[in-house]
Amino acid sequence: MLRRARTISVLGLLAAGALGLLAATQPWAMVTLVDGRELTTSGQGVAASLSIVAFVCIATALVLPIAGRWWRVVLGALAVLAGGALAAEAWGARARVDEAVAELVAEATGLAGSAQQAEIARLAATGWPDAAVAGGALAVLVGAWVLATGHRWPARAARAARYERTGSGLAWDAMDDGEDPTR
Repeated sequence: MLRRARTISVLGLLAAGALGLLAATQPWAMVTLVDGRELTTSGQGVAASLSIVAFVCIATALVLPIAGRWWRVVLGALAVLAGGALAAEAWGARARVDEAVAELVAEATGLAGSAQQAEIARLAATGWPDAAVAGGALAVLVGAWVLATGHRWPARAARAARYERTGSGLAWDAMDDGEDPTR
């Protein structure tokens, strides 16, 4: 399992970031007014920082494969913080969906307060806020995995040593001799 820890971590952080970005762009609530108009509010409209924190998870995933031992600790901590921020922001935004819907209805109808309720024919919430929370939780788990196992991952220099030739140390010389330097 530790042989693939780096790959698992990168894929996990990419999935967490992608889930956060997807949840931020999808509708979190849909309202159908009495006159037939449909209004939607997206995750980005409710919580503007979701996309930014999701991009932090993706950037961490892209840097993780080339990070040295101590940078893995920093990136693991960053993944835990970003995942926690993503989950907390999405969880908090769930409560603000009703306020966002009320603002949409007020803009569309010009009515506020209890008069709005008479104009709403149907209100439907989606599962995208839960998906954003799940993406944040996944990033926290992957960050903890990186913190727990990152110090035991093979160093990048050792993996690149297979391209070195013992004589001159250059892969070009091996190719000139007709050898495959990747073996």
